[in-house]
Amino acid sequence: MAGLNWTYDQLSQYMLEASNRTDLNPLIKKLLTVCPDSSVFNIGGYSVVLWICPNVVAKVALDPGDQHLRHEQEVLKSLDRCPHIVQHFFHGTDVSFLELIGNGTLHDRMSMVDKPRLTLQWMLQLSSAASSLEAHGYAHGDINPQNILLDAQDQLKLIDFDHSLKVGDDLDVGYEPYVRQRRENSGGVYGVAGPVTEQFALGSVFWYMMRGSELYAELEGHEKVLRLLDGVFPLEDPKGPIDNIIAKCWNGYYRRIADIEEDIKAVGAVDLNQESTRMSGDEKQGRRLLCEKYYTMAGTEEA
Repeated sequence: MAGLNWTYDQLSQYMLEASNRTDLNPLIKKLLTVCPDSSVFNIGGYSVVLWICPNVVAKVALDPGDQHLRHEQEVLKSLDRCPHIVQHFFHGTDVSFLELIGNGTLHDRMSMVDKPRLTLQWMLQLSSAASSLEAHGYAHGDINPQNILLDAQDQLKLIDFDHSLKVGDDLDVGYEPYVRQRRENSGGVYGVAGPVTEQFALGSVFWYMMRGSELYAELEGHEKVLRLLDGVFPLEDPKGPIDNIIAKCWNGYYRRIADIEEDIKAVGAVDLNQESTRMSGDEKQGRRLLCEKYYTMAGTEEA
């Protein structure tokens, strides 16, 4: 995943042409100035990701004081021990320094037909990440293949927590087939955030991992929505153990996301393979000190 490798001027030109804006957060330019060989890595809806060094990126709010990034920082601080959630090194005002996960998104990976797919292990790792959120009272709220990255060891990491919700909050963000509307109105557009909405998203991601194409990818948008509204789900092998897990997820069978992990483990010999992704305390501290140094050089204060 090479990233954009843009300069600040290229970013400014893009933002001018794409959204006619010239008022980018000054911190973006400051960090690009003080961090040697840094560049613009990616652009999101509310932030820009800067390549800082081979192991670190900085996620900077496009608008000073943006609450999306601030909210994500609070969520990440409570999830520090899950190796399948992106690791954070340092949080400051309008910026989060995070681990660089450079092997692309799950969406990218599924288009690579010549690479093996560690489907069962990925299912377990993604469920573990969602379960960690649930244990702290959160729902990710936007689990989809673009928010799932793979590291150099092909281990899965869940990212982007700016739309994460407290369990029980209305869910209004997402896109089919990773969310679904229901004919009976309850909560937000896509229901109430919690085990039912999270496991529905997991089921659709598991389907994608297994089949290589998204659920109802062959249908037009309106027809896809109608199928989901009516709870009509295809299964090629209803007696297969993985398809059985997917069906349970789509139908809200599991009381807790942790219960999905147990069903996945029962399918075959698979574990989380945490050791290949776990970062030592010294390594993390070293990266934190580097990030803090650059943050201080940019003339800002810790959040």
